[in-house]
Amino acid sequence: MFTQRSTRTLFAAALPLVALTTVAACGNEKAPGTVKVAGAPVAGVTWTVQSMTVDGATTKAPSGAYLQFVSDDRVRGNYGCHTFDADARVTDDSVDLGQADVTTEACLDKKQSAFDDRLARALADKNTVKAHGSDRLTLTRANGDTVSLAKQRDAKLVGTRWMVDTLYSGETAQSLPKAAKDRARLVFEKDGQVSVRLGCNSGSAKATVKDGHISFGPLISTKMGCVGEAASLEKAMRGVLEGKARYEIRGDGLTLTGPDGQGIGLRATAK
Repeated sequence: MFTQRSTRTLFAAALPLVALTTVAACGNEKAPGTVKVAGAPVAGVTWTVQSMTVDGATTKAPSGAYLQFVSDDRVRGNYGCHTFDADARVTDDSVDLGQADVTTEACLDKKQSAFDDRLARALADKNTVKAHGSDRLTLTRANGDTVSLAKQRDAKLVGTRWMVDTLYSGETAQSLPKAAKDRARLVFEKDGQVSVRLGCNSGSAKATVKDGHISFGPLISTKMGCVGEAASLEKAMRGVLEGKARYEIRGDGLTLTGPDGQGIGLRATAK
């Protein structure tokens, strides 16, 4: 059976990235491209939370934790479970989050939830910022606790082998069981075709990418009989790959969401 897990990280991944990073400059708010921290431009990109060190103990961050510096008075992101949109005071050497609007979905993973709580508390304090080159930042609280950030580089849609690792419906996410892992993948080719492995059958379809959506043509595939978890995975895959789906790439993750809210989450892997 598929295993249900926290949906909050996926909720963040499904949001259009442009909606999280674009803001009009008005009043005293700086245009995104001019926001700098520790002398480095920080707006217009996603900063992945790599780890947090509290009382000398370092904890690796959940894969969905990130920050986006929208302006010098606004920061958005994900604590590890909850997505947030916060008032902030961002200067060249510090960042301090104020009141935040936070999603309220339940987090079923205790470790992920604990990290979420600690990071939220840490970012509510004033943190001094140190840049390490142009792609890494360290936030440090007055008590010495630190948060390590790295600039996220998005994988390319075309030419990447995307392995399916998650299925979701609305706000409910399901991790693939062992029997279904590494059985489904997509590869978008330069000629406008997508090669598909569905769970047990494989095939191809035309894929037209435009305005944050991918329109899939009829899927031509083998017709092997599928049973068990492979059959369930294939049914879910076919549902998303019929017609038009919204897509979002953030780092090595790709999310495809159909008009009915059914979706698949994929990870970039080497060919």
